Amino acid sequence: MNKPFITILLLALLAIFPQSVTSQIYSNSVTQIAASIGLSLDEASWFNTLNTFGLLIALPLGAWLARRFGYRQLFRIGAVLGLISTLVSSLSMQAAPQMLSWFGHGISASLLVLFAHAIILKNLSFRAIAFAESLVLLLAVLIPLGIYPYLLSTLAENNLWRWAFSLQLVPFLLMLGWARYGHWPHQEETQEIGFNWLQALLLTIGSCGIAYILLRGERFDWFETPSMVWIALLTASAIALVSLAIRNRWGRGQYLDARVLASRIGKLSMLQAAIAGFVVLAISMLTSVYMTKIMQYSAANAGYINLIGFVGMLAGLGIAFFATSHPDRDPFKVVPIGIVMMIGTCIWLTGSNAFIGQAYLWPAILLKGFTIGLLNITLTIHILRSLPRQHLLETIAWFYLFRNLGSLSAIGEFSRFMTIETSNAMQKLAENYDPLNETFIHHQELITASLQQSTLAPTPERSALLLMSQLKTQALSVAGVNNYQWLIATTLVIIPSMVLTMKWANRATT
Repeated sequence: MNKPFITILLLALLAIFPQSVTSQIYSNSVTQIAASIGLSLDEASWFNTLNTFGLLIALPLGAWLARRFGYRQLFRIGAVLGLISTLVSSLSMQAAPQMLSWFGHGISASLLVLFAHAIILKNLSFRAIAFAESLVLLLAVLIPLGIYPYLLSTLAENNLWRWAFSLQLVPFLLMLGWARYGHWPHQEETQEIGFNWLQALLLTIGSCGIAYILLRGERFDWFETPSMVWIALLTASAIALVSLAIRNRWGRGQYLDARVLASRIGKLSMLQAAIAGFVVLAISMLTSVYMTKIMQYSAANAGYINLIGFVGMLAGLGIAFFATSHPDRDPFKVVPIGIVMMIGTCIWLTGSNAFIGQAYLWPAILLKGFTIGLLNITLTIHILRSLPRQHLLETIAWFYLFRNLGSLSAIGEFSRFMTIETSNAMQKLAENYDPLNETFIHHQELITASLQQSTLAPTPERSALLLMSQLKTQALSVAGVNNYQWLIATTLVIIPSMVLTMKWANRATT
Protein backbone atom coordinates (compact mmCIF):
# COMPACT_ATOMS: atom_id res chain seq x y z
CA MET A 1 0.00 0.00 0.00
CA ASN A 2 1.38 3.42 -0.98
CA LYS A 3 1.51 6.46 1.26
CA PRO A 4 -1.40 8.41 -0.36
CA PHE A 5 -3.69 5.41 0.10
CA ILE A 6 -2.78 5.10 3.80
CA THR A 7 -3.30 8.84 4.31
CA ILE A 8 -6.73 8.79 2.66
CA LEU A 9 -7.82 5.68 4.57
CA LEU A 10 -6.72 7.08 7.94
CA LEU A 11 -8.48 10.40 7.25
CA ALA A 12 -11.70 8.63 6.32
CA LEU A 13 -11.65 6.30 9.33
CA LEU A 14 -10.87 9.18 11.68
CA ALA A 15 -13.82 11.16 10.29
CA ILE A 16 -16.20 8.22 10.62
CA PHE A 17 -15.35 7.03 14.14
CA PRO A 18 -17.16 9.67 16.28
CA GLN A 19 -20.47 9.54 14.42
CA SER A 20 -20.44 5.74 14.55
CA VAL A 21 -20.51 5.99 18.37
CA THR A 22 -23.15 8.73 18.52
CA SER A 23 -25.48 6.79 16.24
CA GLN A 24 -25.83 4.08 18.91
CA ILE A 25 -25.84 6.18 22.09
CA TYR A 26 -29.52 7.08 21.76
CA SER A 27 -30.62 3.47 21.14
CA ASN A 28 -28.77 2.10 24.16
CA SER A 29 -28.73 4.98 26.66
CA VAL A 30 -31.86 7.09 26.16
CA THR A 31 -33.55 5.84 29.35
CA GLN A 32 -30.56 6.70 31.52
CA ILE A 33 -30.00 10.06 29.78
CA ALA A 34 -33.66 11.00 30.27
CA ALA A 35 -33.53 10.04 33.97
CA SER A 36 -30.33 12.02 34.55
CA ILE A 37 -31.69 15.17 32.92
CA GLY A 38 -35.23 14.87 34.28
CA LEU A 39 -37.10 14.19 31.03
CA SER A 40 -39.79 11.68 30.16
CA LEU A 41 -39.02 9.14 27.44
CA ASP A 42 -41.36 10.96 25.09
CA GLU A 43 -39.51 14.24 25.68
CA ALA A 44 -36.14 12.50 25.32
CA SER A 45 -37.23 11.14 21.92
CA TRP A 46 -36.60 14.67 20.64
CA PHE A 47 -32.87 13.88 20.92
CA ASN A 48 -33.29 11.43 18.04
CA THR A 49 -35.62 13.74 16.11
CA LEU A 50 -33.26 16.73 16.31
CA ASN A 51 -30.27 14.53 15.47
CA THR A 52 -32.09 13.35 12.34
CA PHE A 53 -32.89 16.95 11.39
CA GLY A 54 -29.18 17.75 11.62
CA LEU A 55 -28.26 14.72 9.50
CA LEU A 56 -30.67 15.67 6.72
CA ILE A 57 -29.93 19.39 6.68
CA ALA A 58 -26.15 18.95 6.59
CA LEU A 59 -25.98 16.59 3.59
CA PRO A 60 -26.78 19.14 0.86
CA LEU A 61 -25.13 21.90 2.89
CA GLY A 62 -21.92 19.87 3.15
CA ALA A 63 -21.85 19.30 -0.62
CA TRP A 64 -22.09 23.06 -1.18
CA LEU A 65 -19.44 23.83 1.46
CA ALA A 66 -16.96 21.40 -0.08
CA ARG A 67 -17.44 22.88 -3.55
CA ARG A 68 -17.15 26.45 -2.26
CA PHE A 69 -14.37 26.15 0.33
CA GLY A 70 -12.74 22.76 -0.28
CA TYR A 71 -12.53 19.38 1.45
CA ARG A 72 -10.12 20.51 4.16
CA GLN A 73 -12.51 23.24 5.28
CA LEU A 74 -15.44 20.79 5.28
CA PHE A 75 -13.35 18.45 7.45
CA ARG A 76 -12.48 21.30 9.83
CA ILE A 77 -16.08 22.55 10.16
CA GLY A 78 -17.36 19.04 10.90
CA ALA A 79 -14.67 18.52 13.55
CA VAL A 80 -15.36 21.88 15.27
CA LEU A 81 -19.12 21.25 15.45
CA GLY A 82 -18.54 17.71 16.68
CA LEU A 83 -16.10 18.86 19.35
CA ILE A 84 -18.48 21.55 20.68
CA SER A 85 -21.45 19.14 20.67
CA THR A 86 -19.42 16.47 22.45
CA LEU A 87 -18.31 18.88 25.18
CA VAL A 88 -21.92 19.98 25.77
CA SER A 89 -23.19 16.36 25.83
CA SER A 90 -20.44 15.36 28.28
CA LEU A 91 -20.68 18.29 30.70
CA SER A 92 -24.22 19.71 30.62
CA MET A 93 -27.10 18.23 32.62
CA GLN A 94 -29.72 20.67 31.30
CA ALA A 95 -32.35 19.70 28.73
CA ALA A 96 -31.96 22.65 26.30
CA PRO A 97 -28.15 22.37 25.80
CA GLN A 98 -28.48 18.61 25.39
CA MET A 99 -31.14 19.08 22.71
CA LEU A 100 -28.91 21.52 20.80
CA SER A 101 -25.93 19.21 21.14
CA TRP A 102 -27.83 16.33 19.50
CA PHE A 103 -28.70 18.63 16.60
CA GLY A 104 -25.01 19.53 16.36
CA HIS A 105 -24.01 15.85 16.41
CA GLY A 106 -26.27 15.26 13.40
CA ILE A 107 -24.77 18.12 11.40
CA SER A 108 -21.20 17.08 12.25
CA ALA A 109 -21.89 13.43 11.37
CA SER A 110 -23.24 14.23 7.90
CA LEU A 111 -20.40 16.62 7.07
CA LEU A 112 -17.78 14.07 8.07
CA VAL A 113 -19.52 11.14 6.36
CA LEU A 114 -19.73 13.18 3.18
CA PHE A 115 -16.04 14.02 3.48
CA ALA A 116 -14.97 10.41 4.16
CA HIS A 117 -16.73 8.94 1.13
CA ALA A 118 -15.78 11.82 -1.17
CA ILE A 119 -12.07 11.66 -0.40
CA ILE A 120 -12.05 7.90 -1.10
CA LEU A 121 -14.06 8.02 -4.32
CA LYS A 122 -12.15 11.05 -5.62
CA ASN A 123 -8.62 9.69 -5.20
CA LEU A 124 -8.58 5.87 -5.29
CA SER A 125 -8.77 3.19 -7.98
CA PHE A 126 -11.54 0.59 -8.49
CA ARG A 127 -10.24 -2.14 -6.17
CA ALA A 128 -8.81 0.34 -3.64
CA ILE A 129 -12.25 1.95 -3.35
CA ALA A 130 -13.79 -1.44 -2.54
CA PHE A 131 -11.20 -2.10 0.16
CA ALA A 132 -11.33 1.38 1.73
CA GLU A 133 -15.14 1.60 1.64
CA SER A 134 -15.39 -1.86 3.21
CA LEU A 135 -13.29 -0.70 6.17
CA VAL A 136 -15.19 2.60 6.46
CA LEU A 137 -18.56 0.82 6.44
CA LEU A 138 -17.24 -1.75 8.91
CA LEU A 139 -16.50 1.11 11.31
CA ALA A 140 -19.60 3.17 10.43
CA VAL A 141 -22.29 0.47 10.33
CA LEU A 142 -21.24 -3.06 11.27
CA ILE A 143 -19.31 -2.37 14.48
CA PRO A 144 -22.02 0.04 15.76
CA LEU A 145 -24.69 -2.59 15.17
CA GLY A 146 -22.65 -5.58 16.35
CA ILE A 147 -20.35 -4.43 19.18
CA TYR A 148 -21.38 -0.99 20.44
CA PRO A 149 -24.83 -2.03 21.78
CA TYR A 150 -23.17 -4.24 24.40
CA LEU A 151 -20.49 -1.70 25.37
CA LEU A 152 -22.80 1.35 25.45
CA SER A 153 -25.65 -0.40 27.27
CA THR A 154 -23.16 -1.59 29.92
CA LEU A 155 -21.96 2.00 30.39
CA ALA A 156 -25.54 3.25 30.53
CA GLU A 157 -26.62 0.69 33.15
CA ASN A 158 -23.78 1.96 35.36
CA ASN A 159 -24.82 5.59 34.69
CA LEU A 160 -21.61 6.24 32.75
CA TRP A 161 -23.27 7.27 29.48
CA ARG A 162 -21.36 10.57 29.42
CA TRP A 163 -18.12 8.61 28.96
CA ALA A 164 -19.44 7.45 25.58
CA PHE A 165 -19.48 11.11 24.51
CA SER A 166 -16.19 11.98 26.19
CA LEU A 167 -14.32 9.27 24.28
CA GLN A 168 -15.06 11.19 21.08
CA LEU A 169 -13.02 14.22 22.19
CA VAL A 170 -9.75 12.55 21.16
CA PRO A 171 -10.63 11.92 17.47
CA PHE A 172 -12.14 15.40 17.11
CA LEU A 173 -8.95 16.99 18.47
CA LEU A 174 -6.88 14.81 16.12
CA MET A 175 -9.01 15.97 13.20
CA LEU A 176 -8.45 19.62 14.03
CA GLY A 177 -4.72 19.01 14.36
CA TRP A 178 -4.59 17.17 11.02
CA ALA A 179 -6.62 19.89 9.26
CA ARG A 180 -4.12 22.49 10.51
CA TYR A 181 -0.76 20.74 10.31
CA GLY A 182 -1.22 17.34 8.62
CA HIS A 183 -0.41 16.24 5.06
CA TRP A 184 -3.33 16.61 2.64
CA PRO A 185 -3.65 13.93 -0.06
CA HIS A 186 -4.81 16.10 -2.99
CA GLN A 187 -4.85 19.63 -4.34
CA GLU A 188 -7.91 21.59 -3.21
CA GLU A 189 -10.31 22.81 -5.90
CA THR A 190 -12.88 25.48 -5.02
CA GLN A 191 -15.57 27.32 -6.99
CA GLU A 192 -16.88 30.84 -6.58
CA ILE A 193 -20.57 29.89 -6.28
CA GLY A 194 -23.39 31.66 -4.49
CA PHE A 195 -25.74 30.08 -1.96
CA ASN A 196 -29.31 29.47 -3.15
CA TRP A 197 -31.37 30.35 -0.07
CA LEU A 198 -34.72 29.50 -1.72
CA GLN A 199 -33.78 25.93 -2.63
CA ALA A 200 -32.07 25.42 0.74
CA LEU A 201 -35.14 26.56 2.66
CA LEU A 202 -37.57 24.42 0.64
CA LEU A 203 -35.38 21.29 0.80
CA THR A 204 -34.87 21.75 4.55
CA ILE A 205 -38.64 22.07 5.17
CA GLY A 206 -39.39 19.04 2.98
CA SER A 207 -36.74 16.70 4.43
CA CYS A 208 -37.34 17.70 8.07
CA GLY A 209 -41.11 17.42 7.56
CA ILE A 210 -40.75 13.84 6.34
CA ALA A 211 -38.50 13.04 9.29
CA TYR A 212 -40.94 14.55 11.79
CA ILE A 213 -43.94 12.70 10.35
CA LEU A 214 -42.19 9.33 10.32
CA LEU A 215 -40.37 9.66 13.66
CA ARG A 216 -43.20 11.26 15.64
CA GLY A 217 -46.13 9.82 13.72
CA GLU A 218 -46.47 6.63 15.77
CA ARG A 219 -47.53 8.82 18.72
CA PHE A 220 -50.47 10.23 16.74
CA ASP A 221 -53.16 9.10 14.37
CA TRP A 222 -51.78 10.30 11.06
CA PHE A 223 -55.24 10.64 9.52
CA GLU A 224 -57.09 12.32 12.38
CA THR A 225 -54.63 14.55 14.25
CA PRO A 226 -55.02 18.08 12.79
CA SER A 227 -51.42 19.12 13.47
CA MET A 228 -50.04 16.10 11.61
CA VAL A 229 -52.34 16.79 8.64
CA TRP A 230 -51.10 20.38 8.39
CA ILE A 231 -47.47 19.30 8.71
CA ALA A 232 -48.03 16.69 5.98
CA LEU A 233 -49.57 19.31 3.66
CA LEU A 234 -46.71 21.74 4.33
CA THR A 235 -44.15 18.99 3.69
CA ALA A 236 -45.79 17.90 0.43
CA SER A 237 -45.94 21.51 -0.76
CA ALA A 238 -42.27 22.07 0.07
CA ILE A 239 -41.23 18.90 -1.79
CA ALA A 240 -43.24 19.89 -4.86
CA LEU A 241 -41.81 23.42 -4.83
CA VAL A 242 -38.20 22.31 -4.33
CA SER A 243 -38.56 19.90 -7.27
CA LEU A 244 -39.69 22.80 -9.46
CA ALA A 245 -37.04 25.12 -8.01
CA ILE A 246 -34.19 22.72 -8.78
CA ARG A 247 -35.53 21.84 -12.23
CA ASN A 248 -36.21 25.44 -13.28
CA ARG A 249 -33.19 26.93 -11.42
CA TRP A 250 -35.22 29.25 -9.21
CA GLY A 251 -33.27 31.56 -6.95
CA ARG A 252 -29.72 32.88 -7.16
CA GLY A 253 -26.68 30.70 -6.67
CA GLN A 254 -26.55 26.92 -6.26
CA TYR A 255 -27.41 24.42 -3.55
CA LEU A 256 -27.80 20.72 -4.44
CA ASP A 257 -27.35 19.78 -8.09
CA ALA A 258 -29.94 17.19 -9.20
CA ARG A 259 -28.31 16.15 -12.49
CA VAL A 260 -27.31 12.86 -10.93
CA LEU A 261 -31.03 12.01 -10.78
CA ALA A 262 -31.64 12.78 -14.45
CA SER A 263 -30.63 9.36 -15.80
CA ARG A 264 -32.45 6.09 -15.26
CA ILE A 265 -29.36 4.62 -13.63
CA GLY A 266 -29.34 7.52 -11.18
CA LYS A 267 -33.00 7.01 -10.28
CA LEU A 268 -32.44 3.26 -9.88
CA SER A 269 -29.44 3.85 -7.62
CA MET A 270 -31.40 6.17 -5.33
CA LEU A 271 -34.23 3.62 -5.11
CA GLN A 272 -31.73 0.94 -4.15
CA ALA A 273 -30.19 3.27 -1.55
CA ALA A 274 -33.63 3.73 0.03
CA ILE A 275 -34.25 -0.03 -0.03
CA ALA A 276 -30.88 -0.71 1.62
CA GLY A 277 -31.65 1.79 4.38
CA PHE A 278 -35.11 0.31 4.87
CA VAL A 279 -33.97 -3.31 5.07
CA VAL A 280 -30.99 -2.71 7.39
CA LEU A 281 -32.91 -0.60 9.90
CA ALA A 282 -36.11 -2.68 9.75
CA ILE A 283 -34.44 -5.98 10.58
CA SER A 284 -32.20 -4.37 13.24
CA MET A 285 -35.07 -2.48 14.90
CA LEU A 286 -37.48 -5.42 14.96
CA THR A 287 -34.86 -7.78 16.36
CA SER A 288 -33.88 -5.29 19.08
CA VAL A 289 -37.52 -4.70 20.08
CA TYR A 290 -38.19 -8.43 20.04
CA MET A 291 -35.31 -9.24 22.37
CA THR A 292 -35.82 -6.38 24.86
CA LYS A 293 -39.62 -6.10 24.93
CA ILE A 294 -40.79 -9.62 24.18
CA MET A 295 -37.91 -11.91 25.14
CA GLN A 296 -37.46 -9.59 28.17
CA TYR A 297 -33.67 -9.38 27.97
CA SER A 298 -31.92 -6.36 29.41
CA ALA A 299 -30.20 -3.99 26.98
CA ALA A 300 -26.81 -5.38 28.01
CA ASN A 301 -27.92 -9.00 27.45
CA ALA A 302 -29.42 -8.09 24.08
CA GLY A 303 -26.14 -6.38 23.18
CA TYR A 304 -24.22 -9.49 24.22
CA ILE A 305 -26.37 -11.61 21.90
CA ASN A 306 -25.72 -9.13 19.08
CA LEU A 307 -22.03 -9.99 19.32
CA ILE A 308 -23.01 -13.26 17.63
CA GLY A 309 -24.55 -11.23 14.83
CA PHE A 310 -21.25 -9.42 14.32
CA VAL A 311 -19.71 -12.72 13.18
CA GLY A 312 -22.41 -12.93 10.50
CA MET A 313 -21.74 -9.31 9.52
CA LEU A 314 -18.08 -10.10 8.96
CA ALA A 315 -19.05 -13.04 6.73
CA GLY A 316 -21.39 -10.78 4.74
CA LEU A 317 -18.64 -8.17 4.51
CA GLY A 318 -16.24 -10.73 3.06
CA ILE A 319 -18.66 -11.77 0.32
CA ALA A 320 -19.53 -8.12 -0.39
CA PHE A 321 -15.85 -7.25 -0.85
CA PHE A 322 -15.38 -10.23 -3.18
CA ALA A 323 -18.39 -9.13 -5.25
CA THR A 324 -17.28 -5.49 -5.53
CA SER A 325 -13.50 -5.81 -5.85
CA HIS A 326 -13.36 -6.81 -9.53
CA PRO A 327 -14.98 -4.98 -12.47
CA ASP A 328 -16.06 -8.22 -14.17
CA ARG A 329 -18.28 -9.28 -11.25
CA ASP A 330 -21.92 -8.22 -10.95
CA PRO A 331 -22.56 -7.15 -7.32
CA PHE A 332 -26.33 -7.37 -7.70
CA LYS A 333 -26.14 -11.15 -8.00
CA VAL A 334 -25.54 -11.37 -4.24
CA VAL A 335 -28.56 -9.21 -3.35
CA PRO A 336 -31.09 -12.11 -3.63
CA ILE A 337 -28.93 -14.06 -1.16
CA GLY A 338 -29.31 -11.24 1.37
CA ILE A 339 -33.06 -11.04 0.80
CA VAL A 340 -33.47 -14.79 1.35
CA MET A 341 -31.40 -14.59 4.55
CA MET A 342 -33.56 -11.73 5.83
CA ILE A 343 -36.77 -13.67 5.22
CA GLY A 344 -35.19 -16.68 6.95
CA THR A 345 -34.40 -14.50 9.98
CA CYS A 346 -38.01 -13.29 10.17
CA ILE A 347 -39.42 -16.82 9.89
CA TRP A 348 -37.06 -18.10 12.59
CA LEU A 349 -37.90 -15.35 15.05
CA THR A 350 -41.66 -15.68 14.59
CA GLY A 351 -41.40 -19.09 16.24
CA SER A 352 -39.70 -17.78 19.40
CA ASN A 353 -41.21 -16.53 22.66
CA ALA A 354 -40.21 -15.16 26.04
CA PHE A 355 -39.43 -18.62 27.44
CA ILE A 356 -36.99 -19.75 24.76
CA GLY A 357 -33.31 -19.53 25.64
CA GLN A 358 -30.54 -17.60 23.97
CA ALA A 359 -29.25 -20.65 22.08
CA TYR A 360 -32.43 -20.67 19.98
CA LEU A 361 -31.77 -17.09 18.86
CA TRP A 362 -28.19 -17.53 17.66
CA PRO A 363 -28.97 -18.84 14.14
CA ALA A 364 -31.44 -15.99 13.57
CA ILE A 365 -28.98 -13.37 14.85
CA LEU A 366 -26.25 -14.82 12.62
CA LEU A 367 -28.56 -14.63 9.60
CA LYS A 368 -29.52 -11.07 10.48
CA GLY A 369 -25.87 -10.04 10.72
CA PHE A 370 -25.06 -11.75 7.44
CA THR A 371 -27.95 -9.91 5.74
CA ILE A 372 -26.85 -6.52 7.05
CA GLY A 373 -23.20 -7.05 6.12
CA LEU A 374 -23.96 -8.34 2.65
CA LEU A 375 -26.67 -5.90 1.53
CA ASN A 376 -25.30 -2.77 3.16
CA ILE A 377 -21.71 -3.10 1.97
CA THR A 378 -22.52 -4.38 -1.53
CA LEU A 379 -25.14 -1.79 -2.42
CA THR A 380 -23.27 1.15 -0.87
CA ILE A 381 -19.98 0.45 -2.63
CA HIS A 382 -21.56 -0.37 -5.99
CA ILE A 383 -23.93 2.62 -6.05
CA LEU A 384 -21.38 5.22 -4.94
CA ARG A 385 -18.71 3.92 -7.29
CA SER A 386 -20.92 3.57 -10.37
CA LEU A 387 -22.37 7.10 -10.44
CA PRO A 388 -20.55 9.90 -12.35
CA ARG A 389 -17.49 11.40 -10.68
CA GLN A 390 -18.14 14.93 -11.98
CA HIS A 391 -21.07 15.18 -9.55
CA LEU A 392 -19.32 13.30 -6.74
CA LEU A 393 -20.39 15.43 -3.77
CA GLU A 394 -23.99 15.68 -4.96
CA THR A 395 -24.06 11.93 -5.60
CA ILE A 396 -23.04 11.14 -2.02
CA ALA A 397 -25.48 13.71 -0.61
CA TRP A 398 -28.41 12.36 -2.64
CA PHE A 399 -27.43 8.77 -1.79
CA TYR A 400 -27.54 9.41 1.96
CA LEU A 401 -30.71 11.50 1.71
CA PHE A 402 -32.49 8.56 0.05
CA ARG A 403 -30.84 6.06 2.38
CA ASN A 404 -32.05 8.04 5.40
CA LEU A 405 -35.50 8.24 3.80
CA GLY A 406 -35.55 4.43 3.60
CA SER A 407 -34.46 4.12 7.24
CA LEU A 408 -37.10 6.63 8.36
CA SER A 409 -39.73 4.71 6.38
CA ALA A 410 -38.84 1.55 8.30
CA ILE A 411 -39.16 3.40 11.63
CA GLY A 412 -42.49 4.95 10.65
CA GLU A 413 -43.97 1.77 9.24
CA PHE A 414 -43.04 -0.67 11.98
CA SER A 415 -43.41 1.70 14.92
CA ARG A 416 -46.93 2.44 13.75
CA PHE A 417 -47.70 -1.21 13.09
CA MET A 418 -46.34 -2.15 16.53
CA THR A 419 -48.67 0.37 18.18
CA ILE A 420 -51.71 -0.81 16.21
CA GLU A 421 -50.96 -4.54 16.56
CA THR A 422 -50.29 -4.24 20.31
CA SER A 423 -53.57 -2.38 20.85
CA ASN A 424 -55.53 -4.97 18.85
CA ALA A 425 -53.82 -7.86 20.64
CA MET A 426 -54.53 -6.30 24.06
CA GLN A 427 -58.22 -6.00 23.22
CA LYS A 428 -58.39 -9.57 21.92
CA LEU A 429 -56.47 -11.11 24.80
CA ALA A 430 -58.43 -9.12 27.37
CA GLU A 431 -61.53 -11.06 26.35
CA ASN A 432 -60.08 -14.09 28.13
CA TYR A 433 -59.63 -12.18 31.40
CA ASP A 434 -63.14 -12.86 32.60
CA PRO A 435 -63.70 -14.23 36.15
CA LEU A 436 -65.81 -17.06 34.65
CA ASN A 437 -63.28 -17.95 31.94
CA GLU A 438 -61.25 -21.13 32.51
CA THR A 439 -58.07 -19.47 31.15
CA PHE A 440 -58.46 -16.59 33.59
CA ILE A 441 -59.02 -18.95 36.52
CA HIS A 442 -55.94 -20.99 35.55
CA HIS A 443 -53.77 -17.84 35.35
CA GLN A 444 -55.04 -16.66 38.71
CA GLU A 445 -54.13 -19.96 40.33
CA LEU A 446 -50.62 -19.83 38.85
CA ILE A 447 -50.12 -16.24 40.05
CA THR A 448 -51.41 -17.07 43.56
CA ALA A 449 -49.02 -20.03 43.79
CA SER A 450 -46.13 -17.87 42.54
CA LEU A 451 -46.82 -15.17 45.14
CA GLN A 452 -47.08 -17.72 47.94
CA GLN A 453 -43.75 -19.28 46.95
CA SER A 454 -42.12 -15.83 47.11
CA THR A 455 -43.61 -15.27 50.62
CA LEU A 456 -45.83 -12.45 49.35
CA ALA A 457 -49.50 -12.29 50.22
CA PRO A 458 -51.63 -12.90 47.10
CA THR A 459 -53.60 -9.67 47.41
CA PRO A 460 -56.00 -8.62 44.58
CA GLU A 461 -53.75 -5.66 43.74
CA ARG A 462 -50.65 -7.84 43.30
CA SER A 463 -52.58 -10.43 41.31
CA ALA A 464 -54.02 -7.73 39.02
CA LEU A 465 -50.56 -6.22 38.48
CA LEU A 466 -49.06 -9.56 37.50
CA LEU A 467 -52.02 -10.36 35.25
CA MET A 468 -51.64 -7.02 33.49
CA SER A 469 -47.90 -7.60 33.03
CA GLN A 470 -48.61 -11.02 31.56
CA LEU A 471 -51.26 -9.55 29.26
CA LYS A 472 -48.86 -6.87 28.05
CA THR A 473 -46.11 -9.43 27.35
CA GLN A 474 -48.49 -11.61 25.36
CA ALA A 475 -49.76 -8.61 23.40
CA LEU A 476 -46.23 -7.50 22.55
CA SER A 477 -45.36 -11.04 21.48
CA VAL A 478 -48.32 -11.17 19.11
CA ALA A 479 -47.48 -7.70 17.76
CA GLY A 480 -43.82 -8.65 17.28
CA VAL A 481 -44.70 -11.77 15.29
CA ASN A 482 -47.14 -9.79 13.16
CA ASN A 483 -44.49 -7.15 12.47
CA TYR A 484 -42.10 -9.79 11.16
CA GLN A 485 -44.89 -11.01 8.90
CA TRP A 486 -45.39 -7.42 7.72
CA LEU A 487 -41.67 -7.23 6.94
CA ILE A 488 -41.85 -10.43 4.89
CA ALA A 489 -44.86 -9.04 2.98
CA THR A 490 -43.06 -5.73 2.38
CA THR A 491 -39.98 -7.59 1.11
CA LEU A 492 -42.09 -9.56 -1.34
CA VAL A 493 -43.26 -6.23 -2.74
CA ILE A 494 -39.73 -4.78 -2.82
CA ILE A 495 -38.19 -7.66 -4.81
CA PRO A 496 -40.40 -7.29 -7.93
CA SER A 497 -39.96 -3.52 -7.74
CA MET A 498 -36.17 -3.89 -7.81
CA VAL A 499 -36.29 -6.36 -10.72
CA LEU A 500 -38.60 -4.19 -12.82
CA THR A 501 -36.64 -0.98 -12.19
CA MET A 502 -33.34 -2.71 -12.99
CA LYS A 503 -34.74 -3.93 -16.32
CA TRP A 504 -36.09 -0.45 -17.01
CA ALA A 505 -32.72 1.18 -16.31
CA ASN A 506 -30.71 -1.41 -18.21
CA ARG A 507 -32.96 -1.03 -21.25
CA ALA A 508 -32.06 2.66 -21.42
CA THR A 509 -28.36 1.87 -21.06
CA THR A 510 -28.50 -0.73 -23.86
